[in-house]
Amino acid sequence: MPDSVGHGLGLADQLALLGSYGYRGVVAWDSWDMIHDAGLIPCGMGRILAPEEALPLARRHADVGLDFTTLHVGAGFESDDEMIRLAEAVLEAAAVTGHALHIETHRATMTQDVRRTTELVARFPELSFTLDFSHWYTGHEMTYGGEFAERLAWCDPVFARVASIQLRMGTSGAIQRPLDPSSQHYADHVAALDRCLAVRADSADPPGVLPVAPELLPAWLGEGSEARPIHYADETETSDRFAEALALSELAEGCAGQARSRTAGGQRNG
Repeated sequence: MPDSVGHGLGLADQLALLGSYGYRGVVAWDSWDMIHDAGLIPCGMGRILAPEEALPLARRHADVGLDFTTLHVGAGFESDDEMIRLAEAVLEAAAVTGHALHIETHRATMTQDVRRTTELVARFPELSFTLDFSHWYTGHEMTYGGEFAERLAWCDPVFARVASIQLRMGTSGAIQRPLDPSSQHYADHVAALDRCLAVRADSADPPGVLPVAPELLPAWLGEGSEARPIHYADETETSDRFAEALALSELAEGCAGQARSRTAGGQRNG
């Protein structure tokens, strides 16, 4: 959006802008040296489709000093046995390298289905996750039949193992929509964030720091003849991504503060 803060800036200036607004790190697929040079903590993204890809990726990301890596694992068509082998490979790669690997809840990966993901957690409780709840909210149409609260409770085993969060808000039909505090989907995403933070705080090993990153993609990627719609948001949607990222960050900080207060007061998630 042309009026958005940072529009038209190069990457180095955009990273400096993030630092000036108090952001401490950036999750990215590449350009980690530039992130580090900007005084920010570089965190990785990666994709593995086969078990043998996990260790080389973990070694590469550990060698360049990334804080952790969010992984898209599999393509979503894996058998249970194939999911098990991929999970084992992720855990082994993390153990060998000492580099934190968080499996993201993401469509078109092996974690696209809540039930199969919770079954994986039951077998491998040591797994860590990056939560992008919008993928489940939209992909499962979690409000179908008015059963959102019941479906949200299914997510608790994953919530208890969340090590980082990528934050945006979807509807039952679109993975990412402009922020609308008056909408039901906004309230649902806040309820999911609250529940995740409460469950995580009540878990056996609550994190000292839980990174939360707004993840707002544009309606189109690229420019000119190379531009293509990505269909995460309506192609005509022109909300101010940076302003919404700031709002999401403020929301996450508020929810985290409430979770800390509940924990300090001895209240547990119901």
